[in-house]
This record gives sequence, structure tokens and C-alpha cells, in this order.
Amino acid sequence: MDKLDSNKFKAVFKQYYNPLCNFASTYVRDRKRAQDVVQDVFAKIWDQRDTLEISQNIKGYLFQAVKNRSLEIVRRDKTESDILSEGMAQQQDENIEEQARKFMLKERLYNSIRQLPPKCQEIFILNKIDGLNYREIAESKNISIKTVENHIGKAYRKLRELMSDKLSELQ
Repeated sequence: MDKLDSNKFKAVFKQYYNPLCNFASTYVRDRKRAQDVVQDVFAKIWDQRDTLEISQNIKGYLFQAVKNRSLEIVRRDKTESDILSEGMAQQQDENIEEQARKFMLKERLYNSIRQLPPKCQEIFILNKIDGLNYREIAESKNISIKTVENHIGKAYRKLRELMSDKLSELQ
């Protein structure tokens, strides 16, 4: 990787901060601590920018650094058996590049959802994230079921358009 100037650092930070926070949250189980982990990693990179050489791609390097820092914190707080509980055993076995790809894809999907028209976004979230069925949404919003169907259809069309190059990864 080239030397890290402030513009390149800002671009990398902006692109990876949210996915890295979400990734760190899977280990430290707290959003504030996850943000601290990511900020620690970026601060260390900035401090070492003149001597740091990243031999792999920046995405892989960042996700591995965040994973390592997260595990350091978790190990301080818990026993080894607690670290491997729940889904963490699977994540530790999974390739860091695969984990990074999944978190970047999720971030792109969330950004695409945020680009939906407000009413369409609200109804899509109620259905797909909150798990309400069309009838429940129609009743809570005092609209017809057909209107709910139209908003969901519009959301899918817009998301397909926004994520057309990533659809194969979602399946």
C-alpha cells in the first residue's frame, strides 16, 4: 500500500468505519465499545503511517486488525470458553476476507435501504426487519394492504437497481 496521506486516510475511514463497527460489535457486544475498537485501530494506523506497510489489501488488513483488537478486549473480560460461545466459534473459523465481504455487503444494503423514499423505506423496514405482515402494517399506518404491497414492490425494484452488481452475493 502507498504511504497514507490525510486524504487517503479520510477516504478509507469513511468507507470502512461503519462496517468495521458492526463487525467489532459481533465480538464486544456493545456499540460504544465497538466504536472504541475501530477508533483505536484507525488511531494506531495514523500514528504508524510513516512506517506502516500493509502487504495485503487494506480491507483485509482493517478487518483483521479490528478482529484482533476486539478479541484482546474480550479476552480481558471473559474466559476463553465465553469467547467461543454463541456464533463466535464460526466467525473465528471463517476467512477474514469472507467476513469483510459480508459486512461490506450489509453496509451497502443498509445504505441502499436509506436511499428509498421515506414512506417506502418505513414500510419495507416494518416488513423485512421488524417482521410485520402486510395486514399489520396496513392497520398500523391506516392504509390499504394494496398500498403496502405497492411500497414493498417499489422498494424491491429500487434496491435491485441500487445493488444490481451485488445481487448474486445476496443469494
